[in-house]
Amino acid sequence: MSNGNILANLFSRIVDTNVIRDAAVLRMVAITFCFHTLLVLAALLLIDILPSREVAGFLNPGAVGTPPLVEKFIRWDAHWYTYIAEHGYDIQSIVFFPVTILLIKALAGSGLGYVLAGFVVCNLFTLISYYVMAKTFLLDFSEQETQRALLAYATLPTSFFLNSVYTEPVFIVFSVACIYCVRTKNWWCAGIFAALATLTRNLGILLTVVLLYEFAKRYFVERKLKVSVLTAFFPIMALGVFCAYNNSMFGDPFAFINSQEAWGRRFGLPWDNFWNNVSLINTGVPIVETGIYLDTLLTSMGFIALFCVSTVPRYRIPWPYVLTGWLWFLVPLFSTSPVYPLYSMARFILIVFPLYLFLAKLPTVLFRCLICINAVGLILSTALFINWCWLG
Repeated sequence: MSNGNILANLFSRIVDTNVIRDAAVLRMVAITFCFHTLLVLAALLLIDILPSREVAGFLNPGAVGTPPLVEKFIRWDAHWYTYIAEHGYDIQSIVFFPVTILLIKALAGSGLGYVLAGFVVCNLFTLISYYVMAKTFLLDFSEQETQRALLAYATLPTSFFLNSVYTEPVFIVFSVACIYCVRTKNWWCAGIFAALATLTRNLGILLTVVLLYEFAKRYFVERKLKVSVLTAFFPIMALGVFCAYNNSMFGDPFAFINSQEAWGRRFGLPWDNFWNNVSLINTGVPIVETGIYLDTLLTSMGFIALFCVSTVPRYRIPWPYVLTGWLWFLVPLFSTSPVYPLYSMARFILIVFPLYLFLAKLPTVLFRCLICINAVGLILSTALFINWCWLG
């Protein structure tokens, strides 16, 4: 069976004919996705007005000749993903996990160039992410709350990364699909999606904790373990496969970890990293380093959201969501660098979907104000990103 058929069979477990036929749900997804797309395209009107910086970082030689509209979104790590898809890994690039790269390679094999293939893959998964997120949220929340959550997702100032070539859209699809399967007790599909998420991004391994939490709850009720508990270890098995590949290529099963030093990443305590970022802002940061401001702003927003959904009755959400959100929020906070104390937290917040559910539960006037602010922020951030400013 081909990779495409395997993925189609997996997603068929999520697709509910009743939901697909519900015009209201389809309209909800279409409106929020199109609104996001229009905001991102609106940024093109500002790229000649806003500041820009010199081209920096690694450039994929294969990006030459890319259609102009697509080329504008190929910045920073997008060059790495498309280059690896075409040329394979080396000791520096092994830090990038393989699923997105394999998807790009597969589509490029159909005749598209690698850069265009990467752009199509990520934007297609972005569209799918709206549906999977809507499908999952509707299990526990009203249609109005779900639509609000999708709108918050569509307007997050760093959601333009969904339209470049980064792992975020692919990771969101697989990880939220895993949560959906957890909520519907479809354990084998949950394990497979968790494994795919792990091979998309290292944070996917943390879905093992979520699965074990659910199996522990089940055990205390039924007082017996079922064979499906093995699915909780699928992410660990997937990571083991990647470790074996690392060992075969570079003689080091943890090359993907040890190579992080070449990217300036190092361990740091979250509160120190946050304070260092605030201190850096106080010294004066140029607008071309907008990511440093967004790191502070969105990290603060993420913490407030997770605190509220964990403790405040009005904002409470199911524990699988809360647990996933805290894990994906806290683990990256232990990573820092001498240049960027919060090192891409503005982008990492994008996958913390409990944030969108928190925003969806805000009073209407406050919610609308935040959406308007976020929408403006998304337009400005997209334009700055296109102009090679650092945003994560």
